Amino acid sequence: MHSNPSLYNGSCQKKMKIDMAQDGEYFSIGSIVHCTTCYNQKIQGEVIAFDAATKMLAIKSTPVSGKSNVHDVRLINLSYVSDVKVLTESDEPPPPLTNLNLVKINSRLRSNKEEKLRQVQYVGVGVTPEGQKVFNAIVKTINEARWEGKNIVIMEEVTIRPPYGVEDVKGKDGSKVLEHVKKIVIKHLKEEAQKSTDPRKSMSPSPVSSISSS
Repeated sequence: MHSNPSLYNGSCQKKMKIDMAQDGEYFSIGSIVHCTTCYNQKIQGEVIAFDAATKMLAIKSTPVSGKSNVHDVRLINLSYVSDVKVLTESDEPPPPLTNLNLVKINSRLRSNKEEKLRQVQYVGVGVTPEGQKVFNAIVKTINEARWEGKNIVIMEEVTIRPPYGVEDVKGKDGSKVLEHVKKIVIKHLKEEAQKSTDPRKSMSPSPVSSISSS
């Protein structure tokens, strides 16, 4: 479900009118309500949540985008609503809350953290812009790459030393990793040469900037 939350705040001059009992007011999940905000905006939709303590009402309605497979979700502060009418009262019990998969959530958090740390490690310290660009080209297809000083180490099998040309790619003869890395570097150098002859391409920013040591 696509969310497009909106919170309606402001000074409402009209007294709020709720078409419900004066005591113990509530909105049943699944009911269809029509709200008029203090800005005279008309909102109609299905109640998906209601908190009586804060007077917050969450409703879903037909999306402004017109897409058929999503809904707009709005959070409405009833303190700033001039009129609320319940068009259809739902007698169905609210659906049970979905259990959170804590194992999956924690796993995703760990993965995100590891990815952020890896991105930081992808930035070379004191390396030339050319070296950083070569590194960036490699990690697009090979994640297992790191900086060792000013040298690039790939899968613990291949090392690229400054100035990061094809002849600077070293590894065990016959290694598939070595040949693959050489192809990446050759392709990268060709693309850089093309950019140097096309000013528009040379303006493209590098995905990772280098950091110079003081």
